[in-house]
Amino acid sequence: MSEHKADYVRGQAPLGAGNHHCHWTGCAAKVPPAMWGCRKHWYMLPADIRNRIWRTFRPGQEIAKTPSAEYVTAAREARDWIAANHPPQGAAADLFGGGHG
Repeated sequence: MSEHKADYVRGQAPLGAGNHHCHWTGCAAKVPPAMWGCRKHWYMLPADIRNRIWRTFRPGQEIAKTPSAEYVTAAREARDWIAANHPPQGAAADLFGGGHG
């Protein structure tokens, strides 16, 4: 892990989140654009997915809006993992007819 990259991301926190929010489906927590998500949801991702996101993140991509194809792939893997392992709260009710018994 690059200390330069870690320092960069940590240094973005005081700048605020603006309109950027956690990428976990349904989470409205605001986080600095250099961060994928809030601390809670970041650590809920499997380590291999977190590592791919971290490895492919390039400092400044959130400003220039130019993430690499590898970063986008890693972010999609995270999204797909979340959908498969942590469906939104209403999904179970919808699956079974709105939760009516």
